Amino acid sequence: MGELDLESIAASLSGLGQVRLQADACIRGKSPWSKCHSCQDVCPVGGIELEAGRPDIRECQRCGLCAVACPAGAVEDPERTHSFFLARGREAIAATGQVVFACNHRREEKRRDDLVMAACLGAVAPEVMVALAIRGKTVFLYRQEECAACPWGDKGESLFRASFRRAQKTIVALKLPAERLVLEATPPPAPFGSQAGRQGRSPAAMGRREFFSSLLRGIKIPGIDTTPAPSQVAPLVSQRRALILGLALREARPEGGYSSGATLPLPSLELTGPCYLCNICSRLCPTGALKLHDGELTYTPARCNHCNLCLAVCPHHSLARGTDLPLEVLASASTLTIATATEHTCPSCGEVFQASTTAAECLRCLFSHQVTGTAGAGG
Repeated sequence: MGELDLESIAASLSGLGQVRLQADACIRGKSPWSKCHSCQDVCPVGGIELEAGRPDIRECQRCGLCAVACPAGAVEDPERTHSFFLARGREAIAATGQVVFACNHRREEKRRDDLVMAACLGAVAPEVMVALAIRGKTVFLYRQEECAACPWGDKGESLFRASFRRAQKTIVALKLPAERLVLEATPPPAPFGSQAGRQGRSPAAMGRREFFSSLLRGIKIPGIDTTPAPSQVAPLVSQRRALILGLALREARPEGGYSSGATLPLPSLELTGPCYLCNICSRLCPTGALKLHDGELTYTPARCNHCNLCLAVCPHHSLARGTDLPLEVLASASTLTIATATEHTCPSCGEVFQASTTAAECLRCLFSHQVTGTAGAGG
């Protein structure tokens, strides 16, 4: 009788999970003006179709790329969420001082306490990279020739490199050592001893595969009793990437806050035309980053997922992405004022109306002139 492959048993018991789509979170379903197709573009097997304005997952290899590409977090693998990678990485750093990410094709390196496996390196979001690099050394095992030979093509590599560059820029802005986030072709030496006492060990979030594997290997999971049935294990809860980044920035925030000149490679939101405070952008904003209250349209960058739905739905195309956001604004979750209602008298019809300072005429006259193709008295 051959040797029992416990990993195969664990895989057979737990391989029932499927990538899930939260249709109500997809920004295409919130407005027909949204033309987002990020998930479709990044799918390496062409398995996502956009029907009736929303994604339809026809084929899935569970690479995890769509979960990183989707700005609204509408697609994710329930066993490999951003929170999963974050928790696994923090557990490795607490135990060894570093975390090493590798794709599943490098199976010869699966027996390390500091190793976290991903279907593709592109499945690790840049916010997770930053949050882990703040805690300790974060390594990605990357060989270009291996990515070139991947049956999924180059989409995973392209997404990973883009995420890594963005995370690197954030590390520089935070003035952390460059060696906190690195690419290496071969695994670094496994650290000796535990550094759990320095950071405090936190239980890792788990999927079904990890739970069953730990049972079969007889591993004691921190914070989880492995004797009850799997249904009693707390479900893995995903955090929004904006929240992950915000918490990480606060963790690394120096005493007295960040300097006024420190920025992140994330564009701000700016008003470039008249705003009539119509409430369309704030009502449709999926994260509550935009709010209209007491005649003011406000923006909280720390809540923003940069889905750009607000840009698409503004009737006057008056919103645009601007300069990089100050670190302190993100870390302190500050709220910025985008537009303030000011009383105007329309030069075309004499009606008194409320709008931002750049509005030249009332909405009725503006729409009338747009339909007839004529300029108003103010334009």
